[in-house]
Amino acid sequence: MRQSTEKFNISDTYITQILTYIKKNITKEISIEALTEVVPLSRRNLEKKFREATGSSVYQYILDKKIEYISNELLTTEKSLLDIAIEIGFNDVRNVYRLFKHKTGYTPMNFRSKFSQKGDY
Repeated sequence: MRQSTEKFNISDTYITQILTYIKKNITKEISIEALTEVVPLSRRNLEKKFREATGSSVYQYILDKKIEYISNELLTTEKSLLDIAIEIGFNDVRNVYRLFKHKTGYTPMNFRSKFSQKGDY
């Protein structure tokens, strides 16, 4: 389930900077406009280089990282999905539920109960 920038062999330092920025700011609102302030690329250039380097759109990559964050929180905390959704910048828990199930194949609570290690000592 865990992905990292090591998955990509990225020689473009701008894209590496963008991936690092996304990782550090995953609980914040991240827009393409904000990313174009991190590196000296136009929106179009950024999106093109990002897709070439990662095989994903910027939006999809951020969404995937947010789902990863939610997965980790479900497995390592007792927080509710609502609390996690708010923490990561979503304002519609139903949308988070739907996105999570689409991406993982599990409802958030089924994911937590199936994969959580708590109590399995």
